[in-house]
Amino acid sequence: MPKLLFPGRRWPVALLLMVAAALALIWTFLLRENRLFAEERQQRFEAERRVVADLVAENLLRQLQRLDDVLLLLRSEYVAERKSVDTTIALLRQGSLQELGARVTVIDRDGYVATSDAPRRPGERVYLGDRDNYIHFSSGGRDSLYISGPVQGRMTGAPGVQLSRPIFDARGQFAGVVAFFMEPRQLTAFVQHQDLGPDGVLTLYSAAGKVLGRSREMEKHLGKQLSDELFGPFKKSSHGLVTRVSALDGITRTVAYRWLDRYPMLVMVAVSPRGLEEELLAQRNANLRKGMLLSLLVLLCGGAVAFYQLRRDRLETMLARERGHFIEAQRVANLGSWERDIPGNQVWWSDETYRILGYLPESQKPSLQAFLARVNPRDRKRIEVNFAQVREQGGSLDIACRLLLPGNVERYVHLGGRAERDGSGRPSRLTGTLQDVTDYMNMQQALADAEERWKFALDGADAGVWDWFVADNRAYFSPRWKAILGYRDEELPSRHEEWLERLHPDDRERAMAAVTDHFAGRTPVYEMEFRLRHKDGNYRWVLSRGKVCARDPEGRPLRMLGIISDISARKQAELDLARSEAMQRSLVSAMAEGVVVQDQAGKIISANASARRILRIGENLVGLDSTDPEWQAVREDSSPFPGRDHPAMVTLRTGVSCDNIIMGLHRPDAGLVWLSVNSRPLNFADERQPFAVVTSFADITEIKAAELSSRIYRDVLERAGRAILITDGDGTINNVNSAFVSLLGYSREECLGRRTGFFRSNRHSPEFFSRMWQALKTRGEWRGEIWNRRKTGEAILVELDIRSVTDAQGGVRQFVAVYQDVTELRRSQEEMWRLAHHDPLTGLPNRSLFLERLDQALAHARRQGERLGLLYMDLDGFKSVNDTYGHQAGDTVLQEVGCRLQNAVRTSDTVARLAGDEFAVLLAHLSVEDDLERVMGEIENAVARPVMWQGQELRVGVSIGSAVFPDQADVAESLIGAADQAMYLAKQQHRQAAGPGGAPSPSPQSLHST
Repeated sequence: MPKLLFPGRRWPVALLLMVAAALALIWTFLLRENRLFAEERQQRFEAERRVVADLVAENLLRQLQRLDDVLLLLRSEYVAERKSVDTTIALLRQGSLQELGARVTVIDRDGYVATSDAPRRPGERVYLGDRDNYIHFSSGGRDSLYISGPVQGRMTGAPGVQLSRPIFDARGQFAGVVAFFMEPRQLTAFVQHQDLGPDGVLTLYSAAGKVLGRSREMEKHLGKQLSDELFGPFKKSSHGLVTRVSALDGITRTVAYRWLDRYPMLVMVAVSPRGLEEELLAQRNANLRKGMLLSLLVLLCGGAVAFYQLRRDRLETMLARERGHFIEAQRVANLGSWERDIPGNQVWWSDETYRILGYLPESQKPSLQAFLARVNPRDRKRIEVNFAQVREQGGSLDIACRLLLPGNVERYVHLGGRAERDGSGRPSRLTGTLQDVTDYMNMQQALADAEERWKFALDGADAGVWDWFVADNRAYFSPRWKAILGYRDEELPSRHEEWLERLHPDDRERAMAAVTDHFAGRTPVYEMEFRLRHKDGNYRWVLSRGKVCARDPEGRPLRMLGIISDISARKQAELDLARSEAMQRSLVSAMAEGVVVQDQAGKIISANASARRILRIGENLVGLDSTDPEWQAVREDSSPFPGRDHPAMVTLRTGVSCDNIIMGLHRPDAGLVWLSVNSRPLNFADERQPFAVVTSFADITEIKAAELSSRIYRDVLERAGRAILITDGDGTINNVNSAFVSLLGYSREECLGRRTGFFRSNRHSPEFFSRMWQALKTRGEWRGEIWNRRKTGEAILVELDIRSVTDAQGGVRQFVAVYQDVTELRRSQEEMWRLAHHDPLTGLPNRSLFLERLDQALAHARRQGERLGLLYMDLDGFKSVNDTYGHQAGDTVLQEVGCRLQNAVRTSDTVARLAGDEFAVLLAHLSVEDDLERVMGEIENAVARPVMWQGQELRVGVSIGSAVFPDQADVAESLIGAADQAMYLAKQQHRQAAGPGGAPSPSPQSLHST
């Protein structure tokens, strides 16, 4: 029985200390976990606040930059041409300012509103010269975005923040201010998408500490000014994080702040740490519950251990009482007993044990050494090993050994015992018995000797015994008999039916007939070969021999005794030999390779049919030899192959095998046959010189032809002028030629094994390649142009032709792609097209391209129900310039006019030079609001400006005729005619204005007509 967990009577103290240590460890760990969790969550909370502040600041910075860019644009427009500012504001309202409710105001040099999109009464002059932004810039403030406010709008009547830039005239003098007037809510609206939590707040401060905007309670805190004591700490660094009580609403929050780069504005993101505190409290409560639960578990375990210890005390007392009863029973039965305490190495013997060992109790102290001293030296080592094993591992003893007592008396004893374990599971005590079994052992030895002699005779014959009591049909099968069939002795009952049930059906009739003949006395001995079913389900061949050993007075058999021997190996060898001979004959005959056998003189003594077929010999090969001149053998280099060097002759001379010798045979009626030849010697076991040689050869004529074709194919591939790429059916590259390497710049090693997509240019959509592969799958080919990319990164246009190579079943084995670089050809074609469709002097579309675009624009206008304008123009006074200053001056005027016409219209409109000094403009997508007269006026003003040439001012005018689709015409010819007629009328009016007989003079007052 195992020992107590806490030996001795002080185990309650030890248990109490263990429970206290476990509780201290649990609560120390949980308190440390609370501290680490709080530190980690605090760090994450502060990091998240910094990230949010950075995101808000970056977003607001981008928005302010966009507004600053708009202010710079408006300033440049105002300085260049004040009248266009309103138009620019209107366009911006439809573009970048579409979703922004800010009002644009331009303040002139004197502080009055010059222009604004804010509502005001007609004729009202609003003075803004007392605003901070005006005062700042008029006092010499630097040219940067100035943020001021919030102030009450004098035109809107609502509070707002001003974002301003100064305006300077051409001399760099202060000329006013351009400003956005924004509601404070719009500033925070830029970053409203940021999730600040239920109690988070975003506040924007000016550089002076004034509230410019706030995401919560805007109206209550807008414009409040923080004192230097409160705002000063934020000026010391560009960003930071503090926890403090808000000066606006008195709520304690963690504040992450950041000053905007380049703009005087402070962003504050403040979030209450209440959520973090609640999370930390929840963690502490969870660990408190966990600690209480673990503490309860430890206390329950301590109670269970105490209960277990008390129970083991009671069991120990009961065990001592039962041990006393056991010793008394041994004494009554004259059986010696012994006991050994392993930890203390104390041994106890009973009186009977002393007697058996031949010791006197008063003269010998019990010990293992004293016992071993009486053990026969030949058994002593075995006894020591068994004792050591039980002492270390536990278990029991059950040993028979011999004692050598005084007077050289040998006795046989039986030693039995078992080990008891302590509380830790280790053996602690051995108890056992010692019994004198000399008489029993002598009798058993006599029986064993007799049986051993009987078994030796049977085992020598590897035979199993069977005994058949015929009268009552009983049987006995020896263990060896059962082992032959794969059974242990206890697995198979000794019944005569077992033999009948396992007998092979095909052998049953023969076996029973042999038994009948022996019973009848027709055979002196029963002897039969048959098959019995093995345990694994297969059948084993056995030889059964027996004889009737008892008959009744009438001569009927009463008992038959015999043996069986396993002859499966012999029978299998016989069957295998027969099968092998038949298989070898069939194999040689059926082999596709030719096989011949030659004797020691080199004469062929055997050959299969394949040999005659390969050698193109119809008659029998027997009798021929390798040196026969008829063979006419050659080597791979076409040199003669003498018969004495043939593989068979070499093997006969040296006894060494030859492998894969290539030779060609010239046959007058069959041409050259290429063979791969192997030879093997046939030797007797005690002789080195072969008595024969076996030669096998295969026809490799087709393989040699394929090798030649492969070399030709590789040569053609490399000499091809175009780039060629070959892939497998999945698009993996397995070959490229030198032209492909030169085309794309990748080496052959860089291409092999890769997919073809690695040199794509990314100029084509996935649908393009989907259509390509679909064509390859359905038609087996694809041709077209595709942009690829060289290794240097240069994109090239190639003409690509892909064909699939299929096998006999129609499956795709390979793709062959042929590439041709057409980049320069395409550039030449595009240049030719450009020259054919553009005026070489001005670069404008010519008449051909103009008519093409007119047809396209008319078709689009019909589909969409839109209006379209057409302007026809002829320069006035151009001939005079040409005659006076020469054609070079005229060309300069035409080029400048073309450039000015393009600048006067939209980029979506088309300006063309039709011929000489005739131009046309196509105004697509013409809306009702468009003022055709205004467009023509702008063109007239643009053309009328002088053209500088070699210090001279050259002036021309323009006569313009216009027509509108579908108002004047609905087809191209009619529309052109209407515009041309209108231009003619305009030129006539111009001539009339010049006076009788006067030619139209170039002047800004050129005429136009619709």
